[in-house]
Amino acid sequence: MFQINFKLISIIALLFPGLAIADEILSIYPKTINKDCFAGRAISYDECGLQREILHSALREANKTDKIVLVVYGAEWCLWCHVFKEHIKGKFGEFNYKLEGQAGYNLNEMHTDQDILNANNLRLFAAKTFVVANIEAQYSFDGYDVLYESGAEKYIKDFIPFIFTTDRNGQFLRGMPSTHELKPLEKKRDGDDWYRGYNRKILLSELKKLLN
Repeated sequence: MFQINFKLISIIALLFPGLAIADEILSIYPKTINKDCFAGRAISYDECGLQREILHSALREANKTDKIVLVVYGAEWCLWCHVFKEHIKGKFGEFNYKLEGQAGYNLNEMHTDQDILNANNLRLFAAKTFVVANIEAQYSFDGYDVLYESGAEKYIKDFIPFIFTTDRNGQFLRGMPSTHELKPLEKKRDGDDWYRGYNRKILLSELKKLLN
């Protein structure tokens, strides 16, 4: 089977930044959120829409493009939910996110060249493998129904994000450990240079384990 050399592609992307534009883009649902939802503060998680429709939309695209649905069961207020989204999109260095419409946080990562390579490896793998479904866990009408219908309620954890894959029929496939369960997965720096993120090499390894 043909295998992609993610490291080589990452190096090429670094040397020729314009080529990165041609890379496959990670598809994340919901695509849009009503501006009136949560007074416009809902950015990643549709607290007002039907979560089953979000999952079904992601599933249709995944089946059409021969990919796998990656469910991120989380919430707008969840720090690690936003951090996970930015990491699988390939962000590194300084990137911003907001929690429930607050002014926002700036993740100032003291990145190395290896961090950039790891970020590109992660982005390429996620984009070529997954269609992401962000399912709202707390305020939505049917968030838990998604877990129940997919069979994931048997594996639900006491914290979010709860990340798992589904098969072509939307049934639970495999779940990923959280930073509570796998401490090396967390990358944290305290003090004035506060930063919180994922160890990208470990994250990539754990995401690969979610495949059937």
